[in-house]
Amino acid sequence: MDIRLFLRGPAMDEARGDPFLSRALLGGHIPDALPLTAPRQVHGTEIIYASKETALPYRPPGDGVILREPGVEGSLRFADCFPVTLASLFPSPWIALLHSGYKGVALNISGKTCAKLFNSGAADPSRTWAWIGPGISQNHYFRKKGESWTDRGLETFHRDNINESGDAVYFDLGNEIRRQLEGAGLGKDMICTVPLCTFRDYDVCYSYRRGDLESRMFLLARID
Repeated sequence: MDIRLFLRGPAMDEARGDPFLSRALLGGHIPDALPLTAPRQVHGTEIIYASKETALPYRPPGDGVILREPGVEGSLRFADCFPVTLASLFPSPWIALLHSGYKGVALNISGKTCAKLFNSGAADPSRTWAWIGPGISQNHYFRKKGESWTDRGLETFHRDNINESGDAVYFDLGNEIRRQLEGAGLGKDMICTVPLCTFRDYDVCYSYRRGDLESRMFLLARID
């Protein structure tokens, strides 16, 4: 099992968010590239199962990739939105990669993916690890009051993860994702949070809100 997140650097600068080019430029770090599932991310909850049929150049819309077999790779791209990685060796090795930005959090992509895995018996929450981040912190992520998606967040986020200031609402995406994972059955000690803010730690992360309109961090995984 190999899961890596590539942050700001020359390769990702050159790739400019293109998954095919991102993977090609990483050949020196991870040789023997496999068919790569790299969905067209749309800020929803659709999950794609990695396979040769879903691999590039085909790019189905989706914001999650599940890997269950060797011989293929899965990837997602990020610049302020949160990468969420779930993985376990039980009952057999599997990995889930999720793209959870504000809309993904409001729609609970993390909880819905856990339900899909756990309710089917395909995974056991007590044996599942999760990693959250890096993503944009609450201090730097706000939305305007009165907008429909802001109202959606006010309805779905826990109050501890909301801070209202004038016409702005600041949302704690990372802590809300953690709450969703715990609500899905994961233990607190099975969830790890990367202590980086993409907006603040701009030297190592890409941030859409700081002007990175194309370049992205690249999350890449495979089962060996």
